[in-house]
Amino acid sequence: MEQNQNRVVCLIPHYNNPQGLVRSLASFGQNEQVDVLVVDDGSARAPIDERAAREAFTAQGTVRFLHLPQNRGIEHALNSGLSWIESRGYELIGRLDCGDTNVPDRFARQVAFLDAHPQVMLLGGAASMVDQAGYEQFVLRHPSGHADIARAMRSNSAFVHPAVLFRSAALITTGHYPLDAPAAEDYALFWTFVRHFEVANLADVVIHYELDPGGISLSKRQRQIKSRLALQWHHKDASVAAWLGIARSALLLVLPYQLIFKLKAKLRRGKNA
Repeated sequence: MEQNQNRVVCLIPHYNNPQGLVRSLASFGQNEQVDVLVVDDGSARAPIDERAAREAFTAQGTVRFLHLPQNRGIEHALNSGLSWIESRGYELIGRLDCGDTNVPDRFARQVAFLDAHPQVMLLGGAASMVDQAGYEQFVLRHPSGHADIARAMRSNSAFVHPAVLFRSAALITTGHYPLDAPAAEDYALFWTFVRHFEVANLADVVIHYELDPGGISLSKRQRQIKSRLALQWHHKDASVAAWLGIARSALLLVLPYQLIFKLKAKLRRGKNA
């Protein structure tokens, strides 16, 4: 580990969204002991303003930048970041996406939980799902215990990807983000964590996740659901939950995304009321 390096590093992939990056970096609480690695995935239209990014970050840590020569997709950007992080000996790896924001003490809460539960290798948390004006639409809260998480994984990922914190030592077993699950690389990696280690979720909201109902292209959504189906089929067993998950994903392939978005928001608001 480098001198003056924190235990924790947060990995943020960036592609043509410097304003979102500044917003994300500004959300780290001033008392948070965390470094940040920003991996730029070949941005050409809107590159990073490194000075503005560093000025926005006021936590007890350092922001570093890794610039990839060309755009290859988020899986490659994340894996490039993981390789950089592993080579520098960080103990804990967090995630955040450009435009999403942390609650001020997110990492302090998650590190405290992992220190108290050394058997847990991957920890997620709840997310406040906000619209583009910043108003909360609903809270996405997944099961907290390992057994319930394993069951929920039959339907979809039981973790909010930009809300996770995991132990870098686990990567020796899990490997990096798979490249054969386009648009569902997180679901694929988390399945490996669930199969090999104990995992958990905090019930606390740790991030604010910006919803953009027009932001997912039809082609990406189709790839994501097809990847999810392939993963569900690969991990299926004889349980009802496994087959319901497969049926659910197959149905999503034919339903309009706007309809699904509205139904999910309505159901979540009712659940959290």
